[in-house]
Amino acid sequence: METTENITIHLPGGAILAQKNDKLIRARGIKYAHARRFEKPRAATCWDGVQDCTQPASVCVQNPSRLGPVTGNLEGNRIQSEECLHVSVVAPSSARAAPVMVFLHGGAYVTGGGDVDAYSPHALASRGVVAVTVTYRLGVFGYLPIPNLAPANLGFLDQIEALRWVQKNIEAFGGDPTNVTLFGQSAGADAIYCLMVADDTEDLFHRAIMQSLPLGRLSDENRHEMTRTMSQHAIQRPSIENLATAPVSALLDLQKQLLGVARSVSPALLPFVPVFGQYPLPTEDRISSRFISAARRKALFLGYTADEGTAFRHFASSAQDPPYFYNLFQGSTDGVIEQISRELGQVPPSYEVRWYPKGNNDLRATHCLELPFILGDWYAWKEAPMLQGANSQEVVEKVGAAVKDLWVAFARGEDFADRKFIIDENFHFP
Repeated sequence: METTENITIHLPGGAILAQKNDKLIRARGIKYAHARRFEKPRAATCWDGVQDCTQPASVCVQNPSRLGPVTGNLEGNRIQSEECLHVSVVAPSSARAAPVMVFLHGGAYVTGGGDVDAYSPHALASRGVVAVTVTYRLGVFGYLPIPNLAPANLGFLDQIEALRWVQKNIEAFGGDPTNVTLFGQSAGADAIYCLMVADDTEDLFHRAIMQSLPLGRLSDENRHEMTRTMSQHAIQRPSIENLATAPVSALLDLQKQLLGVARSVSPALLPFVPVFGQYPLPTEDRISSRFISAARRKALFLGYTADEGTAFRHFASSAQDPPYFYNLFQGSTDGVIEQISRELGQVPPSYEVRWYPKGNNDLRATHCLELPFILGDWYAWKEAPMLQGANSQEVVEKVGAAVKDLWVAFARGEDFADRKFIIDENFHFP
């Protein structure tokens, strides 16, 4: 029988209480920064006493996810708080200079959290890596620039601060700060793209796995008009100052209004996103050259599910409207990879998820379907509508073992060259 005990880990800024079993160490909700509402994050430096990191951590305050009909309710009854700048770490108890994998969750920059059960990286850590999940500010709290009140890109700055925390602290868990792989899905993949082109991020990570990268959103000509219109709508409230002290519920109601405002300007799926041309991101005319330069120094691995857009059919105003998601992916999974290949002058390794549960013919291999193969366990995902089918548990557990091996092999530095991996019910990775 496996036993669990509490242990004290000494980080550069102070001590934390973590949990240890025979093979793994887990620390949850470690503060990497502090921030008042609409303020830039300040690194969490030193603290007195012992920070208890043994309990489930909070998520940023948020409205229910519109992907509930696909993934189910991943956040469950987790506490929601504006004080949410924390990371969770799972590491082999014997780790020494192990590769580090850092996960940035998706959710259109308005939902999700790093410490939810569905994103637990236990199985990755059991393969010999130190795994980190990041929680950051979302929606109006992290991605709405408001003149004279809220700078742009607060949630993005949170992510950068979390990566700086990894550089300073991960050795205490046996991780190697010179071998960090970022992996992120959907908005998390978009964040990685932004991190590749941002100022002062060059030394924060070394490899990147971009899952369902919404590259099409970068070509949305109405982006600046959308952001300006959303900011103007927020300003037209009775008093700008009130937003700084308003109840959380009022800001979440405002966020719902802003989604409608954004949709009236552009059909883009991601109204709340990092803003180019605002610190620390370059202007649009410099994005491509920045990305090419970074991608030639950092190994990339990217891919998609075969039927990404089915998750978004219910967003359309009528059955005839194309899913907004196709605008982001420019209509073709292969098209996005081809575009990046043209920019780089080489084809990056890639994957495509083609499996879907028998009988689940509406969603098929939909957006998010690869996540249960990588993070969490079956019991964290079993209620997800996208997994309802007679053979789901067997495939998720069997094929998931091979997919995890694939992700960890990349993090260890294995060269995939220009290979494309097809993930179906027969997939295996030696």
